[in-house]
Amino acid sequence: MTDKKAQAPRLNPALQAVSTIDWQPEETYEGLAVTDMTVDETTLSYNYFKGSHFKNVQFNQVDFNNCDFQDVLFENCGLLNCTLIGNSFGRVQFENCQLVGSNFAESGLSDTAIIGCQADYTSFDQTRLRHVDLLDNRLRESSFRMVDWQWLTLAGNDLNRVDFSRTSLKKIDLSQNQFDAATFTLDLLQGATLSTAQTMVIMSALRINVR
Repeated sequence: MTDKKAQAPRLNPALQAVSTIDWQPEETYEGLAVTDMTVDETTLSYNYFKGSHFKNVQFNQVDFNNCDFQDVLFENCGLLNCTLIGNSFGRVQFENCQLVGSNFAESGLSDTAIIGCQADYTSFDQTRLRHVDLLDNRLRESSFRMVDWQWLTLAGNDLNRVDFSRTSLKKIDLSQNQFDAATFTLDLLQGATLSTAQTMVIMSALRINVR
């Protein structure tokens, strides 16, 4: 746990309301209030999303290819089985969203918050995290392998069967999260803060008997 929290998106109070977008590659989408839209099975390439609010927007199996998100709020949105590999996120917040099966691998997330989201089977492998808050999410069977992080906050999450392989958890407080099983690289778990129940889970996995 850290007191260096993610900064919230900086949004202009007078956004342009839209409910349809003609998606084009290498286009900038700035200052938009996007509501009640569905985007199915398409590729968005080299797009720049800046200072915008997406609410009740459903992205289904969308491939975000080399996109950049800056000062963006996703509220009650769905990003189901989306590909976000190698994208850039700065001052971005996902609030009460469906992120199940999406892939953020190799992305850079700075001042990013994921709050109250359903994010089972989501991949954050080899991401670079700076000032990232993961709060009150369901992250079952998600993957955080080989993550490079600084100032990462995890609290109130369901982390059952999450995979932290080859990720250093030194100075991470996991005690405010829940898991009955998880995967760690043991020498990289040193210095983490765990609850008593979590410690027992790990000892059980190592077949250590406690009397």
